[in-house]
Amino acid sequence: MTAHWTRSGAVRLMGLILVFSALPAWASIPYTSCFEASARDHRLSTNLLMAVSATESNWNANARSHANAHGMMQIQWPGTAKHLGVRRVSELYKPCTNIDLGARYLRELLDRYHGEEQRALAAYNYGPGRIGRTGELPAGAQRYVATVRRHQQRLAGRHPQAPQSPKSTAKAVVGTQLPVLSTRTRVGAGRYIRALNRRVKGAAFHYGRHEGRHTVLMAVGEQGLSAADRVVLRSIGWTQEDTP
Repeated sequence: MTAHWTRSGAVRLMGLILVFSALPAWASIPYTSCFEASARDHRLSTNLLMAVSATESNWNANARSHANAHGMMQIQWPGTAKHLGVRRVSELYKPCTNIDLGARYLRELLDRYHGEEQRALAAYNYGPGRIGRTGELPAGAQRYVATVRRHQQRLAGRHPQAPQSPKSTAKAVVGTQLPVLSTRTRVGAGRYIRALNRRVKGAAFHYGRHEGRHTVLMAVGEQGLSAADRVVLRSIGWTQEDTP
């Protein structure tokens, strides 16, 4: 069928093109609310999380790489996926689940490298076994980090970041990370971590291993634990009242 255009129709089409081209880059990113929620839950920048996904899969929920990595955040199967508690590869094709797994893994790497973002990103791409805590990064890892940075710059100023809340300010880590409780599975530890990070204002909670078990670690913030925080912690069996 041949389309016949009038001048007014062409003008309207041009207007629509201009409107859509003026939209911020993040407006067309799928599952934006999932990126925002996972970034908030794992104390990440939404732009950083989106930039990693753009680099890994171009925000394609069905992406699969030659290295057997899957989904939005390209979670490698079976190694990284099972490390994160995933038992079926089909779970990696649930976009919001995949985004949350990637956010959790990135937070774990940031903690591993003491907040050094460049090294954590390199480890996300190369694997933590190939990225030391010191020393020069491999050339390929440097290129990966540079690509993530370019995506961040493209998103900067276009995706509004939520202002830092008093809760997140209170979670500046001081002192050592203390084991709070142990669970039989990493997934179980993850559920406690997400719940505690929402309910306890004076500490940050992370995954770790303690005495060979999956463990929830607590890092008390600068303001210390409030009475309400201690009530929540006692409800899960935490009894060390000498904690600041």
